[in-house]
Amino acid sequence: MTTDIENTADRPVDRPIRVGLVGAGLIARQHLTAMRRVPELLAVGIASRTRAKAEALAAEFGLGQVCDNPEELVRQARPDALMVLVSPQAVAQVAVQCLDFGLPLFLEKPVGLSVAEAEEAARIAGEKGVLNMVGFNRRHYSIFQKGLRKVLERGRLLSVQVEGSERMAVARGTGRFTEEVLRAWVFANATHPIDLLRHFGGEPEEVCAFATSLHEPLGDQFVACLRFPGGVLGSFTGNWHSPGGWAVVLKGEGVTAEFRPLETCRLTYADGTTEVLEPDADDAAVKPGFTGQLRAFAGLVRTGVLAPPSQDLAGALATMRLAGQFIAPVRPLS
Repeated sequence: MTTDIENTADRPVDRPIRVGLVGAGLIARQHLTAMRRVPELLAVGIASRTRAKAEALAAEFGLGQVCDNPEELVRQARPDALMVLVSPQAVAQVAVQCLDFGLPLFLEKPVGLSVAEAEEAARIAGEKGVLNMVGFNRRHYSIFQKGLRKVLERGRLLSVQVEGSERMAVARGTGRFTEEVLRAWVFANATHPIDLLRHFGGEPEEVCAFATSLHEPLGDQFVACLRFPGGVLGSFTGNWHSPGGWAVVLKGEGVTAEFRPLETCRLTYADGTTEVLEPDADDAAVKPGFTGQLRAFAGLVRTGVLAPPSQDLAGALATMRLAGQFIAPVRPLS
C-alpha cells in the first residue's frame, strides 16, 4: 500500500515539519511536551485505538486531527513524518505498517520483543529506503556529552562500565505490562543501558557474557566483559531482583566520570578534587534527552542525514543483538 503524500523535498525549509503521532499513551504525552521546545516540529494529528486518550491529548496540545488508525492519520493530517509511540508489544507490527507510507519515521524503542522482529523491521526499512530513527533518548543526554568531553580533554577513554539493574517486582506491580513484555524485558527495557555500551565504546570486537536466571526465563543476573576498537574495555552488570538501578562510569586518564543516577555527573580527578556537572536547560525542564532526539529527527527529515549520536533501525538492531549475546548463555540458579 502506498499513499499520495507531499514530497518532503518540496516543503519550504522555513515551514515546520508536520508530524503525525501513532499512539496516545504516556510516552506520547512526553514527546508532545518536549516538542513544545522544538519549533522545527509541529504535531498535526494523532491516531490511537483508544480514541478517548487521543482526543484528550489533541485538546491539550492543539492537534488538529484525531484518527483511529495510521492510514486515516496520513490521509487526513497529511504529515511530513510519523512517530510510532505505541506499546512495546505493538511497535514492530505498527512500524512495518507505517514503513509502507514512505514517510520519515521515528520509532520508540523497543523495535521488537526479539532480535527477529528487529531484523524484519530493519530489513523492510532498508528495502524501502525509508528514513528512520529509533528513540534511544539517553544517547542525547546533555550530561553525557559534557561528562565525556571532560574525560577526552584529559586524554583517552580507557573503559566503560555500565550497571543495568532492573526492578522487576516494581515493573510487575504496576500492571502496565503484559506477560509477553515482561518475559522479553531484556529487549523491552534493558536495551536502554545495554545501548550505552555501544554509545560510549562503539561496536564491540569481543564479548564474553554470563547469565543466570532466578525468576526470569531469559535471565535476570548478567555479567559481561567487552573489548571495543582501540582497546577500550567495557563491562556490564545487571541484577534484576536486588536493589539497584542504572549507572555509567567512564574511566579516563586521570579522571573518572560517574553518572549515578544517569541524569547526574560527578567527576573525580587524580589529585582528589571533584566536580559536579549540570544538564542543559532542556533536560532539566522535560524528560532528559527528548528535546535532543526530536531536534535530531527534525534534522533527519530536513537533510536526509541522521546525525550522531542518534541511531536508526540498523543501529537499534545492533543493540538488540548485543542483548541477545548477553542472554545466550543463561542458566538457572541451582
